Amino acid sequence: MLKRILAIIGIILILACILTTLAVAVLPVPGKSVIMPVMIALCVFLPIIIWIALWMVSFVTGKQNIASMNPEGSNEIFEKDIKENSEESDK
Repeated sequence: MLKRILAIIGIILILACILTTLAVAVLPVPGKSVIMPVMIALCVFLPIIIWIALWMVSFVTGKQNIASMNPEGSNEIFEKDIKENSEESDK
């Protein structure tokens, strides 16, 4: 349930970013030359940040999700990487 709530929040943030960028582009806003590059960068980097967060959650929990390296395959490769990393950290 938490994943769904976080996914919905992510979608709302991305849509809000796109709509705000569109509004700033169309409406006469003072400081548009400063706001537009920031909004465009946010529209690019927000989905990337969300993907990185999903990948980190899958790596820490050991469960695969859409951001995993092999989302359609088995957990064998993923579990092997986790075991190797934990063995290296034990040394």
